Amino acid sequence: MAKVQFFKPFDEISGKQEMEIRISSPVAVQDFLRILAEKIPSFQAYLQKEGGEITNFFVILVRGDEILKIKDKVYERDVIKILPPVSGG
Repeated sequence: MAKVQFFKPFDEISGKQEMEIRISSPVAVQDFLRILAEKIPSFQAYLQKEGGEITNFFVILVRGDEILKIKDKVYERDVIKILPPVSGG
């Protein structure tokens, strides 16, 4: 199982601070986000554009502080942190 940790505001949107999701390892980040949207319907508006295309709205940190891109892989024992985009000033 992959562990998902939600950070503000996504903990409020999901109603959870963390959850576990069973995946067939490895799975592309974009497919993992589709699984997440199925499990938490309130996320669909944040994860998918019209027509079902996955957005690149989240910053997903896996294996420490490694930032994964939409085509990268998520593995069964990964801890996935879902954070809002970060901008500098």
